[in-house]
Formats: sequence, structure tokens, C-alpha cells
Amino acid sequence: MKRLSLFLVATLFCLTAAAVPLAPGQTVTVGDTNGNPFTPSPVAGDANGLYTNVTINVNGSNVGVAAGLFSLNYDNGSGWEQLLAFCLSPDVWLQPFDNPYTVYALGSSPHAAASGRIAEFWGRFRGLVTNDINAAAFQIGLWELAFDAAAGINLAAGNFRYTTAGSVLSTAQGWLSQLDGSGPMANLVVLVDNPNTTVRRQNLVTEVPEPATVALLAAAVLGAGFLARRRALAAR
Repeated sequence: MKRLSLFLVATLFCLTAAAVPLAPGQTVTVGDTNGNPFTPSPVAGDANGLYTNVTINVNGSNVGVAAGLFSLNYDNGSGWEQLLAFCLSPDVWLQPFDNPYTVYALGSSPHAAASGRIAEFWGRFRGLVTNDINAAAFQIGLWELAFDAAAGINLAAGNFRYTTAGSVLSTAQGWLSQLDGSGPMANLVVLVDNPNTTVRRQNLVTEVPEPATVALLAAAVLGAGFLARRRALAAR
């Protein structure tokens, strides 16, 4: 019985520790301990990760990029944690990482002007990122909102453009056209690279779980422990 209790306490501690989200004001080290920024994929069976090679136009120049969901890592001093994120800076490279990164609430970040649209876009469509096309479309949509906030939503005009016909374009345009301020708003933070450097790297956006989600995970572990204890007593 004592061993069972200790096991449950340790499990609960590990779960709640891992579930503690990134918080504004933190400084973290960002890296890619997997060796590929798109893997391991959160979708079973997709060994290469969720992304599509596309050509975008940034400030009048065409650039070939891989657009999709990054599977990176961050370390706030307690060890590496997985970081599933998208980019908000199509005009700069992801690597090499320029550490440290500072965590900002989306509304207080360099992308505050587009925070409402980005939060709604994420809230409406992030759950649909389950294949390569949708991952690229979601990234294209975020770039449009973050980089061309002052110019409205138009993938064919402005400082950021994506006009290559196909599923990525039609999906991104369809999603963007639905933004009207009435959708669910995601709770997002932005990781901004070292502001003291002259070489800027991509700002990364990710979602943080609501406190209720963390509480539900903890309750699930406690519930499992209660059932295990009852079974152990019944076995006696």
C-alpha cells in the first residue's frame, strides 16, 4: 500500500510538473534535440512531420521554405520540454537558434496589432492541422496575419504573398475569410529571440493550456489512484 501511494504521488508530481506552461516573462533556451524541426510528428504514421515545401513572396522577393508545424524543444532551466509551435516571422530563418528567447503574451508581443485575429485563427483552425496540406495552410495564414496586419487579409497583395494555386492556397484563403471576431480565442504566447542581437531569428507562437486543463489532468491521476487503491484492498 505504501509503495502504491508513493508511486501515485510521484506520477502526479511528474504530470503536473510537465503540464506547467510557458509563462510571460520567462527566458528559455530553444533548440531542436530531434535533429529535424518537424519531427517527431504529433500525428501517428507521419514520420517526416507536418509540413509542405512552398514558395512565398516576402517584401517583393520569392523564397522557398518549408511551411508547417515545428516540433522543437525549450529549456527553462529544468530540462528539455517539447515545443509544438508555428512561426510568425517569414522574413528570417529559424536556425541557428539565437538564445535566449523571452516569452510574451501574444497581446504584449511584437505582434500585438494582429493578436485578435491570430488568436481567433488559432482557436478556429489549429485542431485541423492533421496533415501536410493543412499544416502548411495554417502556417501561411499565420504569416499573413502577423506580417501584413496593417494591410488587411490578402494573400495576393502586401509585404507577404502566397499565390501558388493549389490546396494550400485554397485552404488558407478559406480559413482567413472566416475570421470575423466571433470565433474562439486561443491562449497564446510568443517566444521572441534575443533582442540584443543584430541577427534576428523567427518568433515562435504556441498555445498554453488553461489552468482548468492542468487541474483535470491532476484529477485524472488522483482518480486512477483511488480506483487502484480500491482494487488493492479488494484483492486482500
